[in-house]
Amino acid sequence: MTDRLKIWQDKYLPKILDKLSPRIQRDMKELPFPKQIDKVESTFIHGRIGSGKTIQAVFMMLSESKIQFINRQPHQVKFIPAPELLLEFKSIYNKKAKDEMDLTEEELVEYFSTIPLLVLDDIGVEKITDWSFQLLYIIINRRYENLKKTIFTSNFSLLELAEKFGDDRIPSRIQQMCKIVKSKNIDYRVRG
Repeated sequence: MTDRLKIWQDKYLPKILDKLSPRIQRDMKELPFPKQIDKVESTFIHGRIGSGKTIQAVFMMLSESKIQFINRQPHQVKFIPAPELLLEFKSIYNKKAKDEMDLTEEELVEYFSTIPLLVLDDIGVEKITDWSFQLLYIIINRRYENLKKTIFTSNFSLLELAEKFGDDRIPSRIQQMCKIVKSKNIDYRVRG
């Protein structure tokens, strides 16, 4: 094991895992880390609830983080559920009303549009309004246009997403930018 790999495992991996929910951390401990993850590319993982989509996406994110670290690139990966992404933007408006702004809306759009790897978990569960659709479209379209790696998970197929959104522009971008993976139909969370 190289020194950089050991540093990543001992110092950076725990920091990344600490930013994930306790449920994901628990599941990561129970499931074996894949021996080899091929080159990480933009991927749309869909399937039923509990089929392991999120954990698969997190394993891919960790693999990309490790590659970035070993190649001495800045650590730039972000995991966020789609509804929480929208909450981050709403918090800007609340802060703006109280004059405690950290980031502007444009800066937050720029961050999510340009980070080298974004994992957008559970796309399609958020309530779709004109505002949320437009925001998701801007971020996804910018990532598509600039060839930024993006991993999506969803309980919906692309066709179902188009129906849910009432518009096929986001699913069309996802289809053009991603490898499409249907997750196994096994609910791994059923224990005992």
